[in-house]
Amino acid sequence: MLRKNLLVFLVLAATICAATGFAARQPFATEDWWAWRSASDPRIAPEGQWVVYVESWNDRSADAQFANLWTATTDGKTRRRFTEGNWRDTSPRWSADGSRIAWLSDRGGKPHIRVRRLESGPETEIATAGQTPLNLAWSPDGGAIAFSALVPARLDTPSWAPPAILTRLRRPREQYLHLFVIPVPKGAEGGTAHQISIGDFDHLGEPEWMPDGQSVLASREDGQIWGIRISGGAPRQLTKEPGRNEMALPSPDGTKIAWLSTSTNPQSYAVRRLYVMNADGSRVKLLSGLLDRDPVNPQWSSDSRTLYFLADDRGSTHVYSVRNDGTLRQVTSAAERLRGFSLADNGRAVSVRSSALEAGDVVTFTVDQVSQPVTLASPNEHLVAEREVGAVEEVKYESEGHSIQAWVVKPAGFDPAKKYALLLDIRDDPRSMYGVDFNLRAQIFAARGFVVLCVNPRGAPGYGELFGNLMHAGFPGDDYQDLMRGVDLVVSKGFVDPKRLAVVGGLVAAWTIGHTDRFRAAVARRPVADWVTDVATRTDGGQRARDWMGAMPWENPDQYWRHSPVYFAQNFKTPTLVLAGDPDPESDELYFALQVRKVDSALVRMGPGEKPSEWILESDAILAWLAR
Repeated sequence: MLRKNLLVFLVLAATICAATGFAARQPFATEDWWAWRSASDPRIAPEGQWVVYVESWNDRSADAQFANLWTATTDGKTRRRFTEGNWRDTSPRWSADGSRIAWLSDRGGKPHIRVRRLESGPETEIATAGQTPLNLAWSPDGGAIAFSALVPARLDTPSWAPPAILTRLRRPREQYLHLFVIPVPKGAEGGTAHQISIGDFDHLGEPEWMPDGQSVLASREDGQIWGIRISGGAPRQLTKEPGRNEMALPSPDGTKIAWLSTSTNPQSYAVRRLYVMNADGSRVKLLSGLLDRDPVNPQWSSDSRTLYFLADDRGSTHVYSVRNDGTLRQVTSAAERLRGFSLADNGRAVSVRSSALEAGDVVTFTVDQVSQPVTLASPNEHLVAEREVGAVEEVKYESEGHSIQAWVVKPAGFDPAKKYALLLDIRDDPRSMYGVDFNLRAQIFAARGFVVLCVNPRGAPGYGELFGNLMHAGFPGDDYQDLMRGVDLVVSKGFVDPKRLAVVGGLVAAWTIGHTDRFRAAVARRPVADWVTDVATRTDGGQRARDWMGAMPWENPDQYWRHSPVYFAQNFKTPTLVLAGDPDPESDELYFALQVRKVDSALVRMGPGEKPSEWILESDAILAWLAR
């Protein structure tokens, strides 16, 4: 009897546990944006024992995003808050001896620099003489910090202009981004910041100190890298190569400078290259060689012989190394996406990793030999554990002679014998890459019963320069063909109802409804209907739109309008929701065309997207429209 009762008890307990577990795992919902946390900008201390990173979250009561700093030991045993409060702490940077951390904070309402020792002690606010710092870098001896800040341009008053219109007069430049240096003695509040750049200077990115502490490397808006002495004097141009040269990084021994360069030839996409030169700008050498991928986050080894960097490749991110002799090696090969990369003197690195089931974990690993990554923080571990995660399938197919890669996100509990609605989710930015990383947006849509298709069509990065440049004169259009063949592939698998297709996106979604009526519903999010003009005005100095499609509107108006979605308004039939900005004349133009064609449509004006509630409202609007 005792044995029988024990058996009944165990069965009952198992049933209760199973039911409890099932009840605890809820589907993803738009409200999960409030629980979502993001890790970013991981930095490892020079000796390799500690890591600092930024963790941001969305606060419902304030309807705002905040960020604080966390630290962790690289053995994974210790993790603790470094700052705490409803403000934004960003850009943590270690001093050269690893004893202090400097960062940017908007505590009190105005961005400023703060410094604190790793182990203990009060935080110190560094007075920056009224300037608002945008980034920062420690000097090699830890006695100063370089930072960039906007400075109003010195504008001449035109003699013809009446005083009353001066405040309304459009100026060529209102301000420039200059470099400053401020002393930061240990235990003191710092000295007075002084400006080290002069003239019509515009610095891009973070400043980098030369190891001798006598000068700072700056990437100027003119596309060249300059050396600026702290003691004053004219800056020295170090690069002479045409193109956009940036992210200069001196070797630890001070003999070499590595940097990234992108060609500005008239083409839609150019792969970034990694170069190295002597500290005086001589003996320039291409290091990335035949690697047809974009290096990011280059880091020197402590012996100044090797550079390590990240590069996206076919939906994943890998670590690569290249020696001064040009020997290139792929260090990692896992199916993962990495964001941010920092390297210590002992060869240990830190990054933020995401995969199908890992939603942005802070990890550390060694780069000199293959090692199992150590997870230091999993900000979304509990959220993912409490939700039903839809399975993700990678698919590949041919489109007009090109190999296309895509991912299919399926509803939790997917049954291949059933028929599901399909949602084609098109990236608004053609220069972004879908990949193996955790996709919360797709999981939310899949939780509402959609099979979600995410495609990297022609023009996407991570597949080489030739693939990225295929949109030179065919965007939108050629990429549309790639997307439709992806839809055909998924429909052919048998679990999608071809009468329940939907599409969400920006410009290409608007283009899609002008070229097919196979979709039951569409959402066009801030579509750039007059996209050529928009590209021209958003690029550096009004770069000619022929870089994208071969002609400006006034040079070839027929070609221009034939590449505008509104040109195909006569084909509009798909019920469409237009999510517009305020103001947003291009969305208004698309909506007007839909209304003239008497297409079932609606326009919703959204906010600027700065508040978490706006992200959630937008997702709710999309799902509500698709569920009609």
